[in-house]
Amino acid sequence: MTAANYNAMSLDELRRYVLTHREDVDAFNVYIDRSKAAGRTIGIDLNDAHWEENLTKQIQQMTPVEGESDQR
Repeated sequence: MTAANYNAMSLDELRRYVLTHREDVDAFNVYIDRSKAAGRTIGIDLNDAHWEENLTKQIQQMTPVEGESDQR
């Protein structure tokens, strides 16, 4: 079996790889590290009474609106 070259994959390619190779823990860890570095992770504070509202806002900010180009 040939090992995948995670560094040669774009973040979106790596995401697709992880979703189709769920047993590949190394790929998952690389994906999480690269997502954090790219600012593509969302955090929540469960002690914040408005955590659900804040989470929704973060998701909306990260999700491109249909018909608009992705400027990230």
